[in-house]
Amino acid sequence: MRNLSKNDLLKISIPGMAITGITGGVIGSIMGGILPILGMATLGAVIGNVVWALGEQRFFVLILVGILAGSGLAIYLGGMESALLGAGTGGAIGGFVSVNLNMLRPRERDQ
Repeated sequence: MRNLSKNDLLKISIPGMAITGITGGVIGSIMGGILPILGMATLGAVIGNVVWALGEQRFFVLILVGILAGSGLAIYLGGMESALLGAGTGGAIGGFVSVNLNMLRPRERDQ
């Protein structure tokens, strides 16, 4: 694991904020209303900024794969009106898969 400075965590990372912010906004749209959309998008953007600053860019690749696969499958099974739900849940599942893959990866021992 690389050494993190305070400046690394304070950097704004547009890709991380965009990916998780959009995913959060999609999930908020399923909840209904503008306040859930704004709240979930903001929460997603904050989480995305922190995760990107910690150096987990591979995490976002799997989220994007999950968004594309989830929305594609939802469109195939339920039509265009299901695309938002499929994209939101696909992005969440992609994140869960990424976390589990990172937990299975062997760690370097500090000596």
